[in-house]
Formats: sequence, structure tokens, C-alpha cells
Amino acid sequence: MAKKRWIAGTVAVAATAVGIGLNSYLKTPKTYKHPAVSQWQPEGTRFSPPEHPVLGINDTFRSIHGSTRNSDEVLTAVSPAVELDWIAEPEMFTAEGPSIDRQGNIYFSPLTPMEPVVMVSLDPKNGERRWAIEGKPYSQGGGTPLVLDDPDNPGQQIIYLTLYERALAVRQDGSIIWDVSTGLKEPKPKPGKSRNAHNFGASYHPQSDSIFGLLIDGNMFALDRKTGERRLVEPFVVPGAPAIGSGTGRPAPWLIEKTDQTMKEAYGEDPQAPGRFSKVADVIYGGGVKVANYFSIDPNTGRIWVAATAPDEADAVEDGKAGNGALYAIDMVEAADGRYRLEVAASTYFEGGSGSTPALRADGQRVYASDDNGHLIALDNDLNELWRVNVGEQIPASITVASENNELFAITTGSLFKIKDHGKRGEIVWEANLDMYPEMLGYRNLNMLTATVTANGIAVMLGSGYEKGTVRLPIEIGVGLLDRETGEVISYTEGVEESVAATITGPDGGYYIAHSPIRRSISRALFGPLVSPLTGGIARYKPVRNHLLMRDTLCAADKRLSNALAQASSAPASSQANVVHADVLLRQANIALTAATQEGILDKQQLSGLSDQLTDIDTTALQQASTSTASLCEQLTTIATKS
Repeated sequence: MAKKRWIAGTVAVAATAVGIGLNSYLKTPKTYKHPAVSQWQPEGTRFSPPEHPVLGINDTFRSIHGSTRNSDEVLTAVSPAVELDWIAEPEMFTAEGPSIDRQGNIYFSPLTPMEPVVMVSLDPKNGERRWAIEGKPYSQGGGTPLVLDDPDNPGQQIIYLTLYERALAVRQDGSIIWDVSTGLKEPKPKPGKSRNAHNFGASYHPQSDSIFGLLIDGNMFALDRKTGERRLVEPFVVPGAPAIGSGTGRPAPWLIEKTDQTMKEAYGEDPQAPGRFSKVADVIYGGGVKVANYFSIDPNTGRIWVAATAPDEADAVEDGKAGNGALYAIDMVEAADGRYRLEVAASTYFEGGSGSTPALRADGQRVYASDDNGHLIALDNDLNELWRVNVGEQIPASITVASENNELFAITTGSLFKIKDHGKRGEIVWEANLDMYPEMLGYRNLNMLTATVTANGIAVMLGSGYEKGTVRLPIEIGVGLLDRETGEVISYTEGVEESVAATITGPDGGYYIAHSPIRRSISRALFGPLVSPLTGGIARYKPVRNHLLMRDTLCAADKRLSNALAQASSAPASSQANVVHADVLLRQANIALTAATQEGILDKQQLSGLSDQLTDIDTTALQQASTSTASLCEQLTTIATKS
């Protein structure tokens, strides 16, 4: 008997040791020692938004999806080599953002924080708090702050935050320009119900010079950009009934309760409306909300695009609930006394809901959305469907829209697809080949977040975890760069926490990730100490081996200048857009050059030679600029090969 117990004990110890060893093996990522330059090339004319003194250019993330068009595209490059630098405000659950100004300062609005603040600004160098704006306890958050240029003070920018009852315009130093009432009254939470008072973030309407806000209950308001004065003659609520909610994929009640407790331990909760995970589940699965996404404004026409629920009767069952989703095109129409009213110009309904913010092509002639059934849907600006492509399962986030090559990127909860818009049809070009971690016994590599198009590839948040069908529970998290041409992983760095915001990159080439673990909260609730503790706030992944970033910025600038040169006569607007893009990259190359020198990678002679060549580039002399940039790309490629 003792021998049997000894054998059983030995087997148990051995199994535990094997389990620990296997767990360590599965959590150890592949090393990408020599990240290469992508072979992707821009082809033909590119789409470009109109120039505007307030909107500026997409040189940084000015809103949750980069711009008011929600393209998730920035003109800068992201570093192919990064490392975790700092984590700031770890007690704050941050579901959206951050936004970043041209100097790299960071702005975000936490969701139901224990501290009574509605907006926080961080120093990019160390993550220290620069300032914070006070607000009501347990604020429902104002989404991602909007960063706009200040045409009255060239070189300066203004940050706008919209809440339910309140909206603010704040200078970069934290001084308040205006702080006004939106005219709305936040409803009191009912026992056992979520507090439906979240604002998805401010946006900008150029034609009326107005700041817009959209609430989870469908209320929409507009304020004068300069004064905060209300611009609408009458209240406007997006059509649609509260969502009926989907049971498909929704965690069991016992697991929701357990995950609520896990998140409470990490972030606290609103005593009047407890259940942090329950609230998010209502948004994700449509439980009683009308709007679950940010919205888009076309800078070309001023048309406003909102994904929401359809009217009650659209699903043929009149029960006060919406079983279908809808996309609304809304126009701002002049009314009396210099004010406006909002009118629905067009609408379209689709089965189930939508997890995506409407995303616009730069020329405003395409709108991209998704439904619950795995379709990426392309529509014209009157909401006539042009084509749809099915990626096999639900697309839970916004479509990424590139201004070059008619390329789109759509995610599922586990993968990422590149899709080509051929005008009358869409085509899946590739599914990303994610190979960061070993895969076995149901353990899989995962895409974790909306992709961002950068000048040198696709910035992504990746990870690994357990998969069963379409249910995926992440264990490991990190950031990476994909080759835009092939979908292969160029580089990957282990991270600390999941996000449901966007893959935010900064003007320095680093990543700035808002921590908002949803799936990892479930993993933590289920697996306990096998999953690392939850954390909040913002993490910075700083560029390292900055000569690689400099190489990528210069090679990307070379591609745009070559394209600009080829189109100078045939497509002057596209050519100029490529020149603007190259100018942004050349400025970023100078930043990377300084950082590479501080790292000791470049010696004084290399620094002097490269600096002189960079300084001499003048993009108004297009042919010479193209030749010089190509030479610098080649030089940095050689340096990178030897390092």
C-alpha cells in the first residue's frame, strides 16, 4: 500500500513537473534577431484627405482610431525593436486611447476610476503624470480625447474631451479653455442595471467647426470648437431600440460573476452600478445598449456615420428591443440663428449587430463596416452595398483602411486578414502567419487587437492562449510588426496586458497601449495564479536598436518619394500626398538618429555623415530628394546587417 502511495505520489510530482515545464515552454516566444525591411511597395495613386488647418495630418494618433475617419493609419513608422519602458496609472481601467500630441504627450480618460478624474496626461519619457482634470466619482469615461491643431496659435494643439453632461477644451499644459454643459442629464442608475452613460469620444465636424460627442444611449451633441456653445437647435438621438442581446459567445452567468470579482480586485467598481465585466459584456454582446462603438465624420463632406441598432420593427418582432444592427448616415443641416439640426440621410440594416466603428476611405467614397456573421461590408457614401467578404467568423473591431493600394485589414478574435478592394469586389490576400509561440494541445497564437497601418508595416498586438472553436482565452500578450506584403511576423516583444482600445503608436516609433483586459480577466478568473495579475493604465514600449527604426523610416520615405516622382505629372494630388508622407518620415529619421547615437550604435563619424545627408534633403527638389533618400536607405541597411 505504501509502495502504491509512493508510486502515485511520484507520478503526481512528475506530472506537475511536466506541466510546469510545458507551461514554461508554451510561454517562451520565438526570437526575431534580424527584423528585415518589408518588400511591400506602394502602387499607383493614393487616396488623401483634404487639407484642413484644424485636422492637420495623421502624423500621430489624434483619436482612438487615428483620425476622425477611423482609418487606424499613421504616416510614421513603428520601431521593429522595442522593449517595455514603463507602466503608468496601473489602477485605472482604460478602455480607449490614448491619444498623443505632436510632442508625444499622452492623454486618456479612464473608465470608472476610483480617483475622481476624467482625463489624465502623461509624460512620454517616464510615464509621470503631467496633470489631471477632476470630475465626478466613478466617471463613465469620455472615450479617447481628441487632439486638434490650433490655427490661432500655429504649432500648438488643443485636447477635447466629451462626457455625458460635460465637455472640455484643454491646452497641452492642462489649462482649460472652456468647460461647459452638454445640455444632457445623466440618467440615474437603476438597481442591478449598468450605468449607460459612456461617451465614446469626441470628434470634429470641419464644415461647422464643431466638436461632436456620441453617447452609448444614442444621444448626440455638437459644440462650437472655439467657445463650447451648443450648436443644435433641438436634441438628437440616433434611431434604434436597445439591443436585445446575444447569447452566442456570452460567458455563463457564474463566469461573469467570477470575472466581475476578479476585475473588482484589480480596479475597484462603482458601488451604484457594480460589475465591471458585466458592463463590458453588455456592450460586446448588445445587452440593452444602442451604440457600442465610436463614430466617423467624413472631412470631405461633413457626413456623420454611426453604427448602432436598428429600430424595433426592423426585425419583425415588436418587443421594444432591436435584433438587428444598422448603419446611419447623418447630415448636419443649417437651421435658424446660425445653428444646425441633424437629419438621417440614409440607413441600412443588417442581421445581428456590429462590433466595428464605421471606417472611411480618405476620399470619403467608401464606408467599411462589419456584421456579426463575419462579413466585411463595403458601401458607397449613400449606403449602397458594393461588395462583402466573409472571413469565417465575427469581425469584432473596426476595419483598418490604408490610403495606399486599396488595402484593408480585418481582425477576428484570433487572426488578421489583408483584403483588397477591387472596386466591385473584395479579395482576401492573406491571413497572418502568427508564429511567436509554440502551438500544441489547444494552445494557439492569437491576434489581440485592431491592426494599425504604419509606414513600414502593420503594427499589431499579439499573444497566445487556449483555443476551442471561436472561444480564445489569452495567457501571454505582446506587441509586434507584420510584413504588409506577406503577413509574416517581422518582430515581437513580450508585453504585460491586453487592450480593447487600438494598437497606438507614437511619433517616436514606440507603442502606447491602454490596459483593458477583458478576455485575460476571464483567463485570470478561471486559471488563477497560472495567469499573471491584471494591471491597468498605459504602457510604453520604447524603441531600441534605433538604427533599425532609422533604416525603416528612410526606406519607407524612399518608397513614397519614388512614387511621388512617378506621379508628379499624372496624379499631382497623390504625388503631393507622398511628399507630405516622406517629410513626416524624414523628421522621424532625425529623432531615431539621435536615439541611435545615444545608444552607442553609431559612432561620431557615422553620426556626422548621416546627419549632414539628412539635413541636405529638400523634398521640393523631388528627383534629388529621392536619390538621396534611396542612398541613405542603402547605407542604413548595410549598418543594420553588420550590427
